[in-house]
Amino acid sequence: MSIGFIKTPLEVMELLLYILARLDVPVSMPDLTDIALCDEGVNYFEFAEALSKLEETGHVQTNAEGLISITPKGRSNGKATEEELPYSVRVRCDRNADALNRRLLRARQVRASVTPRADGSGYSARLILDDDQSNLMTLELLTPDRATGEQICRRFQESPEAIYNLLLSHLVE
Repeated sequence: MSIGFIKTPLEVMELLLYILARLDVPVSMPDLTDIALCDEGVNYFEFAEALSKLEETGHVQTNAEGLISITPKGRSNGKATEEELPYSVRVRCDRNADALNRRLLRARQVRASVTPRADGSGYSARLILDDDQSNLMTLELLTPDRATGEQICRRFQESPEAIYNLLLSHLVE
């Protein structure tokens, strides 16, 4: 039997509202699940049931892409009850939410995709790097095949800043 601080269905709902209030953007079900199951007292079925109830009551919503976010009603009610969550659970959730926020921000700022060219001449690897304010670089490269394009995309996503700085230094020198 698991031992955790979260024991009741109400506490699971409070936990979900607490987590969602700390996320910068709507999140996928797997991402939310990872954070919510940080307390050993919560199992997946309790989590899913609590999320369903919160959606029914208008505390959370799921958009067309299946991403989950807190509503103003959920934010208000969650704020009123967040102190009831054990401190250690809040600290763990804060740490996990911060890490997820950083990962999601990175995913929004560094994007790469491979698509076939309309004329059939190969594939395009499209590499995009943004900062907090705007686009820093959008680069589209012709590749002979999808595998090469995917390799370019992987390498770009591993170190976009280094590639950007290298390209910039070559162009400026």
